[in-house]
Amino acid sequence: MIDSKKPNIGVFICHCGDNISRNVDIDLLKKSLQTENLSCIEDHSYLCSEDGQQLILENVKFKGLDGIVIAACSPEIHQQKFRDYTEMAGLNRYMVDIANIREQCAWVSKDDSTPRALDIIKSSVYAMENAEPLEKILVPVVKSVLVVGGGISGMTSALSLARQNIKVYLIEKSSTIGGNMAKIGKVYSSETMSEECAMCSLAPLMGEVVEHSNIEVLTLSNVTNITGHAGDFSVTTSTGPVLVDPDLCTSCGECTSTCPVDMKDEWNANLSTHKAIYKPFPQSLPRSYTINSSECIKCGNCVETCVSNAINLEHEMSEKIINVGAIIIATGHIELDPTQLAEFNYHKHPDVITQMELARIMAVNGPTSGKLVSPSNNSKPQRIVMIQCVGSRDRKPGSITQCSTICCMVALKHTNYIINHFKDVEVYICYTDMRTPGTYENYYFETQKKGEKNVRFIRGKVAEVKKDDEKLIVRVEDTLSEGLMEIETDLVVLSCAIKPSAGSSEMESIFGVSLTEDEFIQEKHPKLEPTQTTAPGIFVCGTAQRAMDITDSINISRSAASKTMELINSGEIGIEPYYAVIDNEKCDECGICKDLCSNNAINNNQGMQIDPIACSGDGECISKCPGGAIQLLGSRDEEIYARIRGSLSGEDKIIVAFLDEKIAYIAADNMGINRTRYPNEVRIIKIPSILRLELKHLIYAFEKGAVGVFLSDGLGNISGGQDKERIKAKVDELKIGLKSRNIDPDKIWFYEAYLPHYKGMASNLKEFSEQLKHITKK
Repeated sequence: MIDSKKPNIGVFICHCGDNISRNVDIDLLKKSLQTENLSCIEDHSYLCSEDGQQLILENVKFKGLDGIVIAACSPEIHQQKFRDYTEMAGLNRYMVDIANIREQCAWVSKDDSTPRALDIIKSSVYAMENAEPLEKILVPVVKSVLVVGGGISGMTSALSLARQNIKVYLIEKSSTIGGNMAKIGKVYSSETMSEECAMCSLAPLMGEVVEHSNIEVLTLSNVTNITGHAGDFSVTTSTGPVLVDPDLCTSCGECTSTCPVDMKDEWNANLSTHKAIYKPFPQSLPRSYTINSSECIKCGNCVETCVSNAINLEHEMSEKIINVGAIIIATGHIELDPTQLAEFNYHKHPDVITQMELARIMAVNGPTSGKLVSPSNNSKPQRIVMIQCVGSRDRKPGSITQCSTICCMVALKHTNYIINHFKDVEVYICYTDMRTPGTYENYYFETQKKGEKNVRFIRGKVAEVKKDDEKLIVRVEDTLSEGLMEIETDLVVLSCAIKPSAGSSEMESIFGVSLTEDEFIQEKHPKLEPTQTTAPGIFVCGTAQRAMDITDSINISRSAASKTMELINSGEIGIEPYYAVIDNEKCDECGICKDLCSNNAINNNQGMQIDPIACSGDGECISKCPGGAIQLLGSRDEEIYARIRGSLSGEDKIIVAFLDEKIAYIAADNMGINRTRYPNEVRIIKIPSILRLELKHLIYAFEKGAVGVFLSDGLGNISGGQDKERIKAKVDELKIGLKSRNIDPDKIWFYEAYLPHYKGMASNLKEFSEQLKHITKK
């Protein structure tokens, strides 16, 4: 008999094939839950399937369920899908709770995970029994988009949107759009088995971007601040100083002849020089000349020479605020600087160069007008050794752990070009594994075939590059012949890793996105949401996301534009109802919360009020309110207590782990995805931030039998130093509070979560578990 005083709660358990049922006894789980006075307990092989969804819908409709718990994979994967379905059946979408028994249970232990799964489900059940229906706030969407980065990915996204009548602001930090593709000279084609002119494809695209009426290009610009939310962002940009007016400059070039300053030419990979006033490359857009303000000595020669009065050396940086509904990050990549990899002696020997430097040397518009020469003596090399995987697939500091995807194909492209144009040059390629996916395998085969006489592939790790008299010596272990080789060569070319563009940490703090271990922008889900970042309304594409070739960059950029269009064309967006509310009957208008709120979300307008859109929902104001007048929707005290009670309903010696929802909780998911083990006694409770916690919550956990409380929050890694200080102060406050109640403060452990470093969370959980064992012995 169901207790009529309690809400009708149903539990649905997913087997996930055998991903869950392999480690969790589903029948025992259902039997154990029968004591919980539930309206229904169902299981299914795949709850996310049509049949699984139908099972949930029928029970919601015909059993009058007030709330449901879905015990399955992480809420990061299918929570929205389950909520959408149940809403169709008439159930409030926020009366659906996901009990994460896959990533945070079945996948993190080799032992029987049934007891842990039972606690996780009970925690959700008890929370649903104390939850309240909530409603989204609908706000209009600004019909414009900010694209950050003017390379091939950014331009592709911008044009896709502009062609559908969306206003686009395209921001580029340099003085021209075009990105890395403007430098590479040639692109490879697996269809024609040849190398094609990169600029021939790129220049028309650049022209269309600059001339499109729906695109406003802002060069020499950066994003300095973002406020707002998906659908309505306020973006502060800084531009300049722009010392040459692009509207007045005629690109005559007379100014360069009078400039006394020579500086390295970045477009030519620093293999040549240009003046401090210059045009980056002939096809650069905007077409005007530009001045490097850090190199310019302000002699004024160019000003006197310019008949168009286009130059003003006194111009300063300017700021602009842009309102947009969505943001696409397309900040691209840089080539790893191999200087710190001492074995290659890069920069010590001028004839040790990178693939990008080789590309510029062989480019007809490069520093040698396309002649293949060694930098040290300007003579044609008779032999070239290319070294693959320089700084990639490596755990050394400064390297990236993953394959850089394009390096093998770039080496083959340049080898093929050398075969066709410099027939008497030998090429050796020292590789770990040649990776040429899909139709590129044909290109690899053709290169081998054409270079049968003068191209040699050596599978092996290069130990050292050194100078011997007039030649370079490459020492390599040939793993196929199992012998050491010393190759005498004129030129060494390093196939260096692709790294995210400089300023990743700033991207993290300004945009509120998460980064991977190698500091690329982290997508929300690699399969289901490959272009959505962890920040709603902000998308990512191209090599800002990971290493990829031009074709993949274009495809994923169009995908990002498509997802952005879905948001923009929706007309309005629902803001999740997880914000603080004030009970004005309890509030004495002391103003403490108003002074505390860093988002200025609280105002006193005929009583204290909180703007739900501006509210960040971290909950810090709640613990500071002397009258207890503030609550956080979705994380009210009753719900937190219920989750604690459920987590501690089974075994003894449980560690309650409070994890913030944006960083720490996802890092915990990553522990499961990577099958990283951590103590079985850990029970995870997701909260907006540990700033939401109060001393009473921890005391309640200890009273209910918890042996320790693990706190983890990555908010400071998103938004910077101020939030780190707030979190540190909260941890100190909780420890002091426990000590005043004669509870050992060492029973609290804090770990500052960093999304890619899930192993760090696992090791901290293990250390804490050991520490608690020592405390118990004492």
